[in-house]
Amino acid sequence: MEKEIINEKLKKEILLMVEDDQKMRSGDQWNSEIDRLNTERIKIIISQYGWPGKSLVGEEGANGVWLLVQHADHDVEFQKHALKFLQEAVANEEAEKSNEAYLVDRIKVNTGQPQLFGTQFYEDEKGQFGPRPIEDPENVEERRRIFGLEPFSEYQQLMERKHTELKNKEK
Repeated sequence: MEKEIINEKLKKEILLMVEDDQKMRSGDQWNSEIDRLNTERIKIIISQYGWPGKSLVGEEGANGVWLLVQHADHDVEFQKHALKFLQEAVANEEAEKSNEAYLVDRIKVNTGQPQLFGTQFYEDEKGQFGPRPIEDPENVEERRRIFGLEPFSEYQQLMERKHTELKNKEK
């Protein structure tokens, strides 16, 4: 059972932003303005509250903040800034450790570095789908385990299945 949430209004606002984000990503019309507007609002929220954690906005709200920061690819400096707040929230059990892994990988990929956890996939210019380069791939499973992520092979199968579904939807 979830503890009492301090700021129900903020939680609702975050979840509405997530809803807009997900509608846009699953629909036919990409609108980068949604990411920009969400990012600007999340910047304000983080400057007011720090990372809105589970005790402030509930688990769903805290995960929603992570998703919106994750999708702020147009502002990597903000993603880096937000990561510090997320790491503090993780240390205080106010956010999921797995979210930290995803954001670390996203920042690394966005800055041209190999990822650590193998969470970021893409389709190359030849149409081949797979993970972006992974630093020290021999130890990726241990890093994933420490951060509460499923084994890489399971995640890779999931990502390949989602990619295939998306490709079939486009046909």
